[in-house]
Amino acid sequence: MEKEYRIFISILALIFSIGATCIGFGLIGSSSLKFGMKYVCDFVFPMQTVATCRVVIELLKK
Repeated sequence: MEKEYRIFISILALIFSIGATCIGFGLIGSSSLKFGMKYVCDFVFPMQTVATCRVVIELLKK
């Protein structure tokens, strides 16, 4: 795969990941879950974006 396509796909993946995290935060914020469960979910949603960043970094290293 050419480097330009890798960069383009990586940027799209990061944008969608950040968007999904924001949607998740919005859904959790308006839910009726208990505080402890909201706290757990608020930890899980950013981890998706961090994992996507790690994959993008490894993809661009090659």
